Amino acid sequence: MARSVDPTLTVFAWGNTARGDDAIGPMLAERLRAREAPGLVVIEDHQLNIEHVTDMTGDSAVLFIDASIEIDEGFRLERIGPSNDGNFSTHAISPQALLNVYEQTMKSPAPDAWLLHVAARDFELGAEPGDIALRAIDEASSFLEKLLAHAPAEWRASLEEKAE
Repeated sequence: MARSVDPTLTVFAWGNTARGDDAIGPMLAERLRAREAPGLVVIEDHQLNIEHVTDMTGDSAVLFIDASIEIDEGFRLERIGPSNDGNFSTHAISPQALLNVYEQTMKSPAPDAWLLHVAARDFELGAEPGDIALRAIDEASSFLEKLLAHAPAEWRASLEEKAE
């Protein structure tokens, strides 16, 4: 698919809006799309799939956003790279495995990538996002707003600076 603007940052946000805190990715994707920042491409899906490799380009930074039980509150930004971690199937894939598939299929280095972990606790079917997740969404959204307030050429450096 041809794009009218070469992306500077491609965001993958995934989750299930019918499963409580798993709605974090889609909720943040909605806020990012409302921003309409030139050079920003937001891809939202129920889960990260192997086919998403075709949505990446080597010269665009990639930010993955997902609900995370790995942190107690707020968010954490982690620099990630390709890994043959075996964490994929025909229906779902980890961000690191997707970057690995990119290198294998595109025969070039994977793009610079980060994973934004957003605190989550409750994934019950039919539940609304909980208080911890709602606060974390607001904090992550504030971080993303500050990031996008910079010129697109500075986004990659800002992500690198903030990553653990």
